[in-house]
Amino acid sequence: MTQPNPAASRLVSVEDLQVHFAVPHQRATVKAVDGVTFDVEAGKTLGVIGESGSGKSTLGRVLIGLERPTGGRVLHEGRNPFQLSRRDFATHRRDYATVFQDPNSSLNPRMTIAQSVQEPLDIAGKLAVAERRVRVHDLLERVGLNPDHASRYPHELSGGQKQRVNIARALTLSPKLLVCDEPVAALDVSIQADILNLFAGLQSAFNLTYVFISHNLGVVAHISDRIGVMYLGRLLELGPAESLMRAPRHPYTLALLSAEPTPLPSHLRTSRRITLQGEIPNPINPPSGCRFRTRCWMARDICASTEPLMRALEPGHQVACHFADELVLPPEKPAPGASGSADAAHAGA
Repeated sequence: MTQPNPAASRLVSVEDLQVHFAVPHQRATVKAVDGVTFDVEAGKTLGVIGESGSGKSTLGRVLIGLERPTGGRVLHEGRNPFQLSRRDFATHRRDYATVFQDPNSSLNPRMTIAQSVQEPLDIAGKLAVAERRVRVHDLLERVGLNPDHASRYPHELSGGQKQRVNIARALTLSPKLLVCDEPVAALDVSIQADILNLFAGLQSAFNLTYVFISHNLGVVAHISDRIGVMYLGRLLELGPAESLMRAPRHPYTLALLSAEPTPLPSHLRTSRRITLQGEIPNPINPPSGCRFRTRCWMARDICASTEPLMRALEPGHQVACHFADELVLPPEKPAPGASGSADAAHAGA
């Protein structure tokens, strides 16, 4: 009996990926992504969560070939796209598309909606002109827009409608992978759920693979099969969405979860928010050892001297923390006037 090949289901494999940017006037280097490894399975969604400056957007740009890696490699179905000739690379990239955060700046204000969606087909030289028009109208209908939207200009549409146009345009060349970089962050909360449901429906209809980037853990959990938590260029935790949301194993993930809004009055909430002290460190000069240690309430001497490696705590769930098996909440901040240790006051609540 033939054994299944796990590698066959991997659309993208990332191995020790590094993306560094030189800062000439400071004679320094920004380590935007600094040693990241993971796989993206075909037909699945990998969510990537992290604060601004964590490197998640840079990671997304490398996955679709908009940025070249400094070190490590990205494999598309076992093939390194950055080793292709310029001509082959241009053709290959049609299988890897993106939806950006700002729906306004993503559209040319001088082009009608139909022209914007059809533009990738025109550049690629695919289909006859009449077939291109049919394809455009079919896609606009797929994303929930009416035929009369095709002749309108971007300024005549709402933010949610513009993002639907961007999604339709990303699908024109039938990509295998769609990197969604904060695609609902600029939209009203009332519209976000509709767009997330649209993504889910399109994935089922077109067998799409997503890398869904966001700073909102609740948004990522709604659509993802697996979630990777990034901090200062590194992955701190990677696991199934349900497992990670139910039982996070890294202090940073726990802090992100605690910050999720709860639709209940404060006196009815059963958990408290963890307030991290300080800002994310400078990626030019990251902390030694564990990069999260300068904001972590569990940090000890080993965290400064030894970098924690990603290790599996259970099948498919990895974490980079020396004390993942001892994860606890930080001490509560004492009430005004009450006695309490300096450490407890620093940790916050």
